Amino acid sequence: MEVLDYIVYAPKPVNVTEIAREFDMSISNAYKYLDDLYKGGLLSKNSDKSYFPSFKLVEYGSIILKKINLREIAHPHLVNLMVKTGQTVHLAIKEGYEGIYIEKIEGPNSLPMMSRIGMKINLYATAFGKAILAHLPEEEIEEYLESVELKKRGKNTITDPNKLKNELKKIRERGYSIDNEENEIGIFCIGAPIFNYDKKVIGGVSISMSAARAEGEKVDEYIRYVMECAKNISKLLGYKG
Repeated sequence: MEVLDYIVYAPKPVNVTEIAREFDMSISNAYKYLDDLYKGGLLSKNSDKSYFPSFKLVEYGSIILKKINLREIAHPHLVNLMVKTGQTVHLAIKEGYEGIYIEKIEGPNSLPMMSRIGMKINLYATAFGKAILAHLPEEEIEEYLESVELKKRGKNTITDPNKLKNELKKIRERGYSIDNEENEIGIFCIGAPIFNYDKKVIGGVSISMSAARAEGEKVDEYIRYVMECAKNISKLLGYKG
């Protein structure tokens, strides 16, 4: 598997000598590994006896992608995040110009919230939503800002497109987002983006708590947990960041 992984990521076809040198093995052992992978259909061979990944790997990839269930994959990590923080955890994806909740796990310190699985919600005033927006291509961000009216939802909602763009830039740089009573009065949220194998942002994870209880030291700890959760889910989706 290490030999296959090496060949998949190699910039050009690989020969037996390179494999022997890379893995510190004899030429005969290197050939044996390459020949097994070739006979198994995972590698193709050039006329100069160099090897490269076969289309069978592409076939495997397409089948795996069809079977991926984000909610199912994410669930244990979301539960772990809830256990660590005691707060309500949300998993959401982007659908058009909105977000949609696909999972909600309430913790022992949960507050009454309007969120529910299947509910659509804005992206510009939510932690997971801003985490998603921040990692979209520039043209998609511009299209979003031209199409969506930034309405006041909480006392700190950002309704100026230029200020929102500056906020998204900061989120991109630090890797997480904050919703400090921007969507709901009294609610403070921390969010982080989820990426797929293609390095595209496909969703976000967030925790929600009382704004009155959001304390500096604990918030820093929660930020680490949220980012770690999002990173672990992204890895399971094939993301290599």
